[in-house]
Amino acid sequence: MVAHTMRRGIRASLPALAVALALAGCAAPRGAHPPPGHPPAPSASTALSPDLGESPYRRIDGLAEGMILHVPTGVELTRVQLFDLLAGARIVYVGESHNNVRHHRVQLDILTALADRFPGKVAVGMEMFQRPSQPDLDRWSRGDLDEPAFQTVWYENWTEDYDYYRDILTFIRDRRIPLLALNASERTARALAEGGPSALPADERPLIPDIDTSDPFHRRQMEAVFGAHAKGAGFETFYRTMLLWDETMAQTVAEFVTSPAGRDKTLVVFAGGGHVAHGFGIPRRAFRRAPVPYVTIVPHTPVTEAPANRPDLVMNVEPVALPLPVADVVWATGYEDLEGSKVRLGVRIEPGNGGVAVNDVETDSAAARAGMREGDLIVAVDGEAVRKPVDLIRRIRAHHPGDHASLGVARGAETLTIDVSWPP
Repeated sequence: MVAHTMRRGIRASLPALAVALALAGCAAPRGAHPPPGHPPAPSASTALSPDLGESPYRRIDGLAEGMILHVPTGVELTRVQLFDLLAGARIVYVGESHNNVRHHRVQLDILTALADRFPGKVAVGMEMFQRPSQPDLDRWSRGDLDEPAFQTVWYENWTEDYDYYRDILTFIRDRRIPLLALNASERTARALAEGGPSALPADERPLIPDIDTSDPFHRRQMEAVFGAHAKGAGFETFYRTMLLWDETMAQTVAEFVTSPAGRDKTLVVFAGGGHVAHGFGIPRRAFRRAPVPYVTIVPHTPVTEAPANRPDLVMNVEPVALPLPVADVVWATGYEDLEGSKVRLGVRIEPGNGGVAVNDVETDSAAARAGMREGDLIVAVDGEAVRKPVDLIRRIRAHHPGDHASLGVARGAETLTIDVSWPP
């Protein structure tokens, strides 16, 4: 695709470290480069679970695809039984691996069942959106924002392809379900990571929630995931940011379920598995603020499901023994992504004057084959103006293998039209 070197600062530096938490999901895949002084992190593409161990009665890693296990009892549930169980919860947390289609189908199944059972009484909160985006999410839920405009909002908040979430987000819009932006803003995350609360203007410091650093199990798991960088300033920067995300999302959840707008609703939370598993990410921190009944669900894809040609999907993390169940419910799935239906332009970009500046072109990429050069300024794609990186990302991600795209490019004093094509 395109790599945006300026996008999502600190979030870019802390991609999917919490995948190995269990779970089938990264903590925050948001970009490309760590901030100054921050060590590199494992790839955000890492997606499959390590061995989750056992419930007191059943070995989780041996579950057949489609099996739904109630972890504390070892009882296998039918879908109807699961949905009955969820009906008694005020909050339903569903983890995910961001680039596993099967996990998003589980999420949509759960959301559909609850929305059908409790019409007008369900809301959704998503890790993928930062809190300042809430007005745009309100417009989407009311049906007042078209999909191209909403996709721009999406890519301003999150790097994973919109198509992984399209069905969920369309369902939310069509059913007029309230959608909550759960996460901390980029500005807040960067300030906390690079300089602590004092780096924020005084009027913005209240945006940082009360942060509990005392959970030994959470820290132990994070140290295991961080691996060789678990000691020293690098880990502490990473850990502060993880805590900020979890506490901000927990605070947003608690504020909603205790508010007049949310007191009579079931809130369904979609977040990376690392924020849900073992309960010490969002759930425990939200319960500290608002002790209401909740259920945690982790879709689980064992490492044996990794395609042979995708070793990058598996993290080699030493398991940590924790006296905590991985979740209330584990739903076993296979693995499926959208990689075969997507294309890459193969450029590294940053905001430019009047367009998007290209500061690197990958060898043998679609861009290189079309004759693009470092220093080019992309100003249009297929006749649509490109003013910022998210415009380019949205337009390129709309293409598929076998497609062609026409790029308007300013090169010095020249204005060129460059045709880019992708093989079927």
